[in-house]
Amino acid sequence: MNNTTYTDEFNELWKKESELKSRWGNIIFCVAYLVGYPATSILYFLRDDPAFPEVLAAELVLSGITLFLLILHFGGKLSAQKASFYANLALVPVHAYILAEVPHASYDRASLNMTLGLMFSFFVLRWPVHYSIILTLFVLTIFPTALYYRHPDYLFNFFSQGGLFFFLGQMLFPFMMYFHESRNKHEFFYLFSLAEQNDLLERQKQIAEDATLAKSEFLSTMSHEIRTPLNGIVGIVHLLEENKSRSEEEMELIETLKFSSIHLMAVVNDILDFNKINSNHVKLHHATFDIEDLFKNLYNSFLPRAREKGLELTADLSPNLPQLRGDQVRLSQVITNLIHNAIKFTDSGFVRFSVTELERTNNGIIKLEFAVSDTGIGISEDQQANVFEIFTQVRSLVKRQDGGTGLGLAISRELVRLFGGELMLASKLGEGSVFSFKIALPYSAIVKGPAKPEKMLTPTLNTTAKVLVVDDNATNLIFATNLLKRKSIPYDLASDGKQAVEKYFSDQFDLIFMDLRMPVMDGFEATRLIRERDPQIPIVALTASAFQDERERALASGFSDYLVKPFLPPDFYKIVYAHIGIEE
Repeated sequence: MNNTTYTDEFNELWKKESELKSRWGNIIFCVAYLVGYPATSILYFLRDDPAFPEVLAAELVLSGITLFLLILHFGGKLSAQKASFYANLALVPVHAYILAEVPHASYDRASLNMTLGLMFSFFVLRWPVHYSIILTLFVLTIFPTALYYRHPDYLFNFFSQGGLFFFLGQMLFPFMMYFHESRNKHEFFYLFSLAEQNDLLERQKQIAEDATLAKSEFLSTMSHEIRTPLNGIVGIVHLLEENKSRSEEEMELIETLKFSSIHLMAVVNDILDFNKINSNHVKLHHATFDIEDLFKNLYNSFLPRAREKGLELTADLSPNLPQLRGDQVRLSQVITNLIHNAIKFTDSGFVRFSVTELERTNNGIIKLEFAVSDTGIGISEDQQANVFEIFTQVRSLVKRQDGGTGLGLAISRELVRLFGGELMLASKLGEGSVFSFKIALPYSAIVKGPAKPEKMLTPTLNTTAKVLVVDDNATNLIFATNLLKRKSIPYDLASDGKQAVEKYFSDQFDLIFMDLRMPVMDGFEATRLIRERDPQIPIVALTASAFQDERERALASGFSDYLVKPFLPPDFYKIVYAHIGIEE
């Protein structure tokens, strides 16, 4: 890679990195010449060479310069690269002086020593290329000049007795430094680029996480904002529906309003369900259930709608199916979606849902195939690939009254994947469709016994009980209080948590319905204050949030129960009977 591709930021980082990586090699070079170079003068002393004092003096001068450079480096005044560079520059004239002024019987030993010193430099020094070029030009200029100026024959002797190899090695020195620097710089650039990419990915990951969190918070807020008025609509519709004195035209309008409110509730639930699945907030809860009972309930639920359209509805089960262990609610949700779609898009013929045993192992696992088939409009091959995508419907064939969110199949596919299966489709345009999936579930060897007749219990109410309803939405208060009036249950109202706490301390209540999100003081704080005085009083969280973490937070904060808006009268009364009812 060409240096021109390096940014200024990278070059600045590389300069620091290069200094850091080469620091100890440069220091070792300086220390080696600081100590080792004067030691070579001992050879002159042992040979009783009269030039010993002169050589020792020159080498001590070099050691002094090197020591001064090291002091500057450790004092933070000079980089290690510059210290070794200046020491090497000082070494050149000292060498040249000894070669030119001290008589040599032969230059073989001097050439060898200088060549070994150069090789030592190859291994320990890591310089910028321009340092090595400057040094090489200095050596090629000073050495020949010094030798030739005083004794021309010295230069010839030096070349012929090994000096030529030293000069050739010195000419290779810049290439060696270039090779090391280029390789190390490319490696550092790779790591630098990788770090930049990691930082970018980390930022993108953070952006994605923030977006997901924002989406969840938005949906949670919108859930509350939509469900709260929707609860009022659903509640008022049920109250109006019970008034039998209205004209047939008014009852028809109320029925239409009821249908629209239920449809809107289904849309909201679909959107929240898909968000929970997408955010990995949906976990399967395993419990033992009877598949025959599940199919019976599904059949009874859809039979009126099938008869209304003149369709034959059948449920087929393999014989002798055992008790299963799995998430019955989510499995029912998948099959319900498929049956609902089958009836919606079938105008004549039949809708059949079935479960077939494929395999049963000795270790308690049974493999089943669930299928929902119909004789409806069918789906063309080019549209089948998109039918499981979110917000997608078979547009050209969907009638106005059959519209929906387009989330049902997308949710069903994801739920089937949680079970470890894959939702499959086989269809021909105009001939109907078959949706199927295969899953493996644990099963119980316990055989289902004959059904026992259930004792009918008639719930009654504790007529002395008093209920406090806390909600900042006036419509929700009207709905809840009307339900209480019908059962002649005494009640009182509060529009925020502060009022609720004040009324609780001034009166006696047996049950509290507490909204979670309110102005002045929210339901969590109000419940905490009430719990400090009475840990036993039932407090039901009355909330528009259907998220599991909100439910867990409420129950962990002292709430006794959890009722999600919009709710129907039976749901409300079930809570009331559970806490202040008496079964006779």
